Amino acid sequence: MPILFRYLLRLFLQGFMQVVGVFIGLFFLIDGIESIRRFSDEVNFSWGDLIILLILRMPSFITMLLPAITLLTTLIVLTRLTRQNEITVMRASGVSLYRILIPFLLGGGLIATLHMGLQDQIIPRTNKAYETLANHVKNRHVSMEIESGKIWYRSDKQIIHARSGSAKEHSLNDVIVFRFDDNHRLVSRIEAKQAVFNQNSWLLQDGIEYVFGNSVQAVTFKDRPWRVLVDPNILGTKAGDPDFLSISQLRKLALRLQKEGGDASPHWVMLYRKLADPLTTIAAILLAFPFALRLPRQGGASWSVFFGVMLGFAMFVVIDLSTALGLGGRLPPQLAAVAPVVIFMSIGGFLFLHISEPKRGG
Repeated sequence: MPILFRYLLRLFLQGFMQVVGVFIGLFFLIDGIESIRRFSDEVNFSWGDLIILLILRMPSFITMLLPAITLLTTLIVLTRLTRQNEITVMRASGVSLYRILIPFLLGGGLIATLHMGLQDQIIPRTNKAYETLANHVKNRHVSMEIESGKIWYRSDKQIIHARSGSAKEHSLNDVIVFRFDDNHRLVSRIEAKQAVFNQNSWLLQDGIEYVFGNSVQAVTFKDRPWRVLVDPNILGTKAGDPDFLSISQLRKLALRLQKEGGDASPHWVMLYRKLADPLTTIAAILLAFPFALRLPRQGGASWSVFFGVMLGFAMFVVIDLSTALGLGGRLPPQLAAVAPVVIFMSIGGFLFLHISEPKRGG
């Protein structure tokens, strides 16, 4: 590996780690204050739990800002190289801008791989752990786990499974309840078509209860009161939430909803968004390069960095707008997720070609 290649790659990765460190510091400062305000009055609050909550939220925060961090890293490293005339020396020695760009793209590829791994495997787990710990701090006795759109609750001595839930209708569909005694032995199993929250209490409808003892007894019922600590206002808010699902789980959920005749478009949009997001790091590098190297008539490195940052923020606004249009059914899921990234990569590539092969005066 050429010395220049290693040198540029090392500068980029070192700059990336420094910028990440700054963002982590800002995260602990800002989110720490907000978390203290949010949880300090809770019965189960402790400083140890607060630190764990912040650590669990950090992967999601950093992953969301990886493209911005990559953009700023590229701007800072290239601006420093330009001010120290190292870029001029490289060009005078016959090194093309393409060779200068390659180490940055390799670094961007490593960050994109990290981005994909974080949002596929790490973030769903840390988000679930954060939700569980937050419920503990708030003294909520209901835990919830979602896998491929199926809902699992644990409340007191009951484990509840439901195919789906609706916060709007305050209901659970296709409910199965496992009840246990103080020795954690299974006492009964209830299967109900629906559970409805009405007048501050739950009601199981159209079901059958199997009571286990010396023999199994089956009792059918039309309506039955159900004592359980399930907040109806949170039903459906987590089920199928991409923040709690890996890419494979989100794909399975989208396929199942599509097969059942449900609206799977939002899930497809978020799936393709998860797949396309890592490419924004490459787009960010291509956008940062021309501005950091001072396009003609830009009037200095400061203005170049300013316009580069503005264009980077414009990229994220357009991506979020396109995603919103996809979620609203205005754009096909694939187009909503991929089009903004392709557009900005094309803009960055065009501007890079403009500075690498400037027009010569006749």
